[in-house]
Amino acid sequence: MTQVSSKTTIKRSVDAIWQVISDFGAACQYLSMVVNCSVAGIGLGALRTLTSADASTIVERLDSLDQTTHRLSYALLTDTPFRNCLTTMTLRELGLNQTELEWSVTFDADGLPASEAAELMEGALAANCLALKQFMEAG
Repeated sequence: MTQVSSKTTIKRSVDAIWQVISDFGAACQYLSMVVNCSVAGIGLGALRTLTSADASTIVERLDSLDQTTHRLSYALLTDTPFRNCLTTMTLRELGLNQTELEWSVTFDADGLPASEAAELMEGALAANCLALKQFMEAG
């Protein structure tokens, strides 16, 4: 199993960021490559479908949502080179209006060398962290 992560500091409170990321259907607000996000179900087990500008879709399932630790996890269900893929977003308060976001993923590479898959995923996580940071700090 491969694990990669990306971290960034966001100049907003934990609660403000949590309000956005804990809404499982809000990904299209802060991820620029996502043009539509629909959610089927409520709470754990809910499925979201993310549609990108090229009309490709990704389906994810909400696996955990912890209001106390500001941590959520979701599983990738779409057939990709990332098998057994579990993504976790964790917020940690650093001070007044300073929050650390860690976006991490564990997966098994399928059809790609593990190092190449890790590099692709690291790039995606870094882009996602930056997108959320820019969205939160602009609002």
